[in-house]
Amino acid sequence: MSDRLTSRPNLALGSLAPALAELRARATMHVTEVIAALLAVCRAEEAFISREKALAAHFYPAADLDARLHRLLRERARERWPAAVLTALADELAASAPPLPGALVAFFAARWLERQFRALIVPYFRGVDREVAPGEPWPIVDSPAAHYPRPTGNPASRGRAADRGEWLTLAPASTAGLRVRLRWLGPHLPVVRAGTRIAIASLSRDPLADFTFDRLAPDGAPRFYGVRPVASDFGARVHAALAHARAAHATIAILPELALTDAEHAALLADPALAELPLVVLGSRHVARPADTDLPGRNVATLCAYGRVVAEHAKMSDYFLRDGGVHRYEHIAPGDTVEVLLSERLSLAMVVCKDLLRADWQNLIAQLAPRLLLVPAMSVEYADFLSFAERLARDPQAHTVVANAGPVQAIVGRPTREDPVIVADRQVGRCVIYEVGATFTTDHPLSSN
Repeated sequence: MSDRLTSRPNLALGSLAPALAELRARATMHVTEVIAALLAVCRAEEAFISREKALAAHFYPAADLDARLHRLLRERARERWPAAVLTALADELAASAPPLPGALVAFFAARWLERQFRALIVPYFRGVDREVAPGEPWPIVDSPAAHYPRPTGNPASRGRAADRGEWLTLAPASTAGLRVRLRWLGPHLPVVRAGTRIAIASLSRDPLADFTFDRLAPDGAPRFYGVRPVASDFGARVHAALAHARAAHATIAILPELALTDAEHAALLADPALAELPLVVLGSRHVARPADTDLPGRNVATLCAYGRVVAEHAKMSDYFLRDGGVHRYEHIAPGDTVEVLLSERLSLAMVVCKDLLRADWQNLIAQLAPRLLLVPAMSVEYADFLSFAERLARDPQAHTVVANAGPVQAIVGRPTREDPVIVADRQVGRCVIYEVGATFTTDHPLSSN
């Protein structure tokens, strides 16, 4: 059905009609639910809105709609609206179509409501801990670009999907075969502000020399598992790097992929010193497989807040290495979930190494718009990390932090015009310290170039 201007009101409403019916039927709705209902119309009418939203003929009708909403909705601190307000809102939206097509009524109204009630959007998600289906409301916290003197431009200036606002969008229609979870972790996530320090552990420049693995052949298929360090001083490197992070007063620390064995992971969790770090990614590890079986294991990254495990991520991607002319795949059961952790001031996602390289997963992560992406990795090649970190720095204006076992140990993407992606290499057993709003620092006692 076309949303072109028409004198027939039922046709002018078009796909807006179901949203108006929901407003009139509900006894109460949170403002976030109201905006999401309008964004669902925007998603359904994406092509039409993209063509029509900037036409001069819609300028004054859109301004009139803003004025109608301003007169109606004066209580900006009210989170939930009763039936009388919802019905009045539905009437005002209907009265604007025509002259505006219904799809544009939804588009302009969603933008106005989001701007006026933005302080109420993220708190709507307090306590959430569940899988989110495509089309459900999805929060976006404030951009960290404001921490930089010359931030990257607002992605809205380059154009964005009609269902994507500044502080609210809808869960992507396609999740690239993955489950998407949202979990409120407000008490455990730090506030990332200008001056916040992130410690990126430098543990290995040459993973082929520093690590070994078990060669397996389940059902005759060449596989590898049980990656573990063989360098005699590797455990000392881990402890020295974490000590360096504490001495540098880092808020966030991250170790590379497969930096620990199961036993070393357990020992670190039992170490009281770990509780001195507000947030730390303990790299990842190959967890123990069931004994005397060919069952695959898992490559799991662990996130700790003040020494307490608050989240885990199972590596999703398949990976193989060339071993004597044989393609030997990592013997893991791939994870199937991307989880975004949320507080009022931060949204955080954690993935492992090659999880970051698939184009459809990159698109999914970008649409979920975490403001901080933490990536433990082990790779001698890192060009794809650089390109995706720059993409996220520009849209959605995120920090990406990669702790890598390889020739470059630290990769940081940040939403600034000058050098949106920077890399560093440091002496093993130390950390590369990144300061939000600035760059890598060397002004702390244990720093080493």
